[in-house]
Amino acid sequence: MDGTADFTQWLKGHDEELNALGDLARRVESDPRWPDGADVETYREYLEDNGAAPELIDTLSEAWGEFDSVRH
Repeated sequence: MDGTADFTQWLKGHDEELNALGDLARRVESDPRWPDGADVETYREYLEDNGAAPELIDTLSEAWGEFDSVRH
C-alpha cells in the first residue's frame, strides 16, 4: 500500500469484523466528512472534535500501527 489515502480504504476493508477495528471501520464508512488522505494526527483530531470515545481513538492508533506495518 502506498500513501495515507490508502488508510481509509484499508480500514473500510475491516467493516465486517465484530471488534473495535470493525466499529471504527463502520463509523468511517458512514461518515461522509471523514478526512481522506490525512495523517494519523488529523484523524485523531477529527475523532476528538466529533466526540469520539477515548477507546475509539485508541483503536485508531492501533489501526494506524497495523496499517503502517503492512504498507512497509
